[in-house]
Amino acid sequence: MIKYIFLVGRILIDEEIFFSFIDSRLLYLLNQFGAKIDNNNYYAIKNDIMKNRKLSKNTVEELVIQICKVLMPDGYDKLILRFILPSIEFAGRHLLYQFDDSMDAIKKLANNFRIGIIGSHERELSKILKIHGMDRYINCSVLTRKESNEPDRELFHLILNMMNISPSEALLVGDRLDKHVSLANSLGMVSIRLSNTRFKLQEARNQNELPKVTISSLQDLTKSDFIEANLND
Repeated sequence: MIKYIFLVGRILIDEEIFFSFIDSRLLYLLNQFGAKIDNNNYYAIKNDIMKNRKLSKNTVEELVIQICKVLMPDGYDKLILRFILPSIEFAGRHLLYQFDDSMDAIKKLANNFRIGIIGSHERELSKILKIHGMDRYINCSVLTRKESNEPDRELFHLILNMMNISPSEALLVGDRLDKHVSLANSLGMVSIRLSNTRFKLQEARNQNELPKVTISSLQDLTKSDFIEANLND
């Protein structure tokens, strides 16, 4: 029986406005440095990076570097990153919000399950959780530094043991097949993929990356008898 729900923290955050701002700023800088690229080509390159797992840490800085490496000569990536860092810092402070349904979903889930948050973006996520009062419904948080990878298998296995949680009693909700779904499956947890984020283009490459269930919104988890019908064996 499912007792614990672990949510990758980033799926609570609506990043659309944040990335629209960063994309427009980066596209401008690339052209200023001679890339001569339009919107369509820019987004084709960005989507290829997301789809083909060229990001290991999920940071916007890493995304900027990867895009620059495709379009610019060696060394320009660090130069352009230096120019765009103030915009990234501004957007991180002012342009990240919770999804409209995040608070309601967490409140409903907290009535029946213990909730944990995992992942990176510690500063931004902690701020959003506190501002919107979501932190009161969170039983534990495992948040790495922004520049670090999300918890790996060994770390998360240790956390489950320390909390005396059986993997079969827990589910993990994330948006990356190569990070979150594979982590849950390898530990024997129930894997849930949320398909409404920038990683929706990813496709499973092996059996371990196949989620048990795919949802389009956290509200799906709160629907009557969803857990019983889909997840409890």
